[in-house]
Amino acid sequence: MLMTKDDMIREEILREAQKLFQQYGLRKTTMEDIAKAMGKGKSTLYYYYSSKEEIFDAVVMKEMEEVFRNVQQAVQKAGSAEDKLKAFTLTKIRSVQKKLNLCKLVRGEMQDNMRCMKHLHAQYDTRETQLVKEILSYGVSNGEFTKQIGKELDILPSVMVSSLRGLERDMFTESKYAKLEPRMESIMSIMIRGLQNNQPNGKKHPAPHLKTQEQR
Repeated sequence: MLMTKDDMIREEILREAQKLFQQYGLRKTTMEDIAKAMGKGKSTLYYYYSSKEEIFDAVVMKEMEEVFRNVQQAVQKAGSAEDKLKAFTLTKIRSVQKKLNLCKLVRGEMQDNMRCMKHLHAQYDTRETQLVKEILSYGVSNGEFTKQIGKELDILPSVMVSSLRGLERDMFTESKYAKLEPRMESIMSIMIRGLQNNQPNGKKHPAPHLKTQEQR
């Protein structure tokens, strides 16, 4: 899809704003700073965005969209449900660590940090929960996971996503789990044992390629 002139200007605004937010934080960055970085007047910014907070929101959302896309692609490439869950978790943590330097930089500014966390929680819970639900359903259908999981699909995916959110929150607000990624595969293996179908007749083989709801 070809970008319109307006799309290109918005991209430029977000690109220059992101650099300034990363260098100075949200509080110290002004609309005038962003306009100067673009070589344009403030009127151009106000035509597309009403405030620096709205620009900041757009920057965060753009980064989170890239994170979700990376996670979705990693899940699609994995064969088994177990590998899909591991891909979901590990890719999410890896991508978040790379993409959300913005939130880490403003973690000392509580109001700004809460703005980041609001988006992390509200905007992507539904999409990520649906993706985890599809992975669990996939595991039940091909015999990897116990059928009991199928009875809990209304709440279990949300519980799993919320647990990961808690880790992310601690990573960004309190700098906990600095070396979390190398340990997550072991932690996921422990968790997955509780999902697996360990009956003698339980099947453990890949089912047809999983398509997420957004790709249907």
